[in-house]
Amino acid sequence: NNNSRNNNNKRTLSQTAAIIPPYDPTTPRTGRWTDPELSFRDALLPPFLSGSLPLPNNLKLVDFLSSVLKSKPSRLTKKMKHARLSAKHYFVHSGFLRTDREAETLSRLEKEFLDSIAEENEREEMRFHMQKEWRDHFAERCEYLRLEVDATGWWKSMEEAER
Repeated sequence: NNNSRNNNNKRTLSQTAAIIPPYDPTTPRTGRWTDPELSFRDALLPPFLSGSLPLPNNLKLVDFLSSVLKSKPSRLTKKMKHARLSAKHYFVHSGFLRTDREAETLSRLEKEFLDSIAEENEREEMRFHMQKEWRDHFAERCEYLRLEVDATGWWKSMEEAER
C-alpha cells in the first residue's frame, strides 16, 4: 500500500511541466525578491535620485523601476513601503554616472541579477528587455537634448544585441 501511494504521488516530467506554466515574456515579474534583484534595485536608487542616469525629466521612480525590473508597481510598493515611489520624480543633474567605478558597479549588479534568473528563456528575455529599456531611455534623452544619433550604428548595435 505504501508503495502504491508513493507511485501515485510521483509525477512524470510532462505532468510537472503541465502544472508549471511556460514563461510568458508579457507577464511582469512577481513573487519573492531575490538578493541579486534587491541589490540591483537598491543600486539604481542613488543615481536616479541624484539625476545621474540618461532618463527623461519627470519620470516617476515607480515607473522607472517597474519598467527596468519588469515588475508590477504593486510588487515594488509592497517591498518599499516607505519609499514614496510615486512621489519621487527624476530630474536630470548630470545625466550620467560620474565615475567608472559607479558604472562598473551598476553593470556588475545588473549582470548578477540577470545571471540569478534560473530559467534560460526568462533570463535571456529579461536581458533583452533591460537593454531595450536602457536604449529607449538613452534615445529619449538624446532627443530631448537635440543630440544627433548615428542611426546606422544604433540599429547595428540593436541587431547585435538581438543575436
